[in-house]
Amino acid sequence: MAATYADVEEAASWIEGELTRNPPVDQERFPVWDRLQRVRETLRLTAGNDVVLGYYSKAQQYVSRALIACPRAEGDSCPYGGG
Repeated sequence: MAATYADVEEAASWIEGELTRNPPVDQERFPVWDRLQRVRETLRLTAGNDVVLGYYSKAQQYVSRALIACPRAEGDSCPYGGG
């Protein structure tokens, strides 16, 4: 676990950093900007749902990153005091 975010833009910024450090091999067909827009839409429109990205990087490594919604259920707490 990298961190806990309460703000959509902070969470999207973390994903952007991951996409920048590990650029997708298909970023010409599916630009990072478009991926980030989908991440933001998912986080804003479907609050409580997770965002999971999995792709091959230009370095030919499989990269998997996830933003997991928290709290998961009433009464559950989030790591590091979030939510």
